[in-house]
Amino acid sequence: MAALAGTFFAASPALSQQPPAPQTPAQQTPDQEPPPAAGHVSPGPAGGTQPEPSAATSPEVDPDMQRVAACKADALAKLKKASPSIEDIYIDVDGLTIAQAENKLGDTAVKGIIMGEAYIQRDRSDTANRFLCLTGEKDEVLFTFFTER
Repeated sequence: MAALAGTFFAASPALSQQPPAPQTPAQQTPDQEPPPAAGHVSPGPAGGTQPEPSAATSPEVDPDMQRVAACKADALAKLKKASPSIEDIYIDVDGLTIAQAENKLGDTAVKGIIMGEAYIQRDRSDTANRFLCLTGEKDEVLFTFFTER
């Protein structure tokens, strides 16, 4: 038994002198984009798809994106008129619900409904809002509406 105990004592220093297990490197975060220069900063998440204002009338653009661009332009113009501090709108295009309709609102035909999230850029901050836009027979914007979440 003493011989067996001596074997354990003799083996234990050798085991304790083995190099430590390799450590996994710290997780590296992707390079952060530098803060934007003073001036205009687009609201909403970085890197999202946004319709160009010209998309509203461009025949090469998907009809749904034409309606989204028209809604964005109309909403931005109305918001700026009511509050000049509003600089831009970011519409979350990837999360939009775009539906065709055959309805009437009073005597006005409603042919398209667009719902989703939008970020309204103001002097102080941008916040997430629910966005609703109704379009008519010729894809004209009939109504836009924002509500804070």
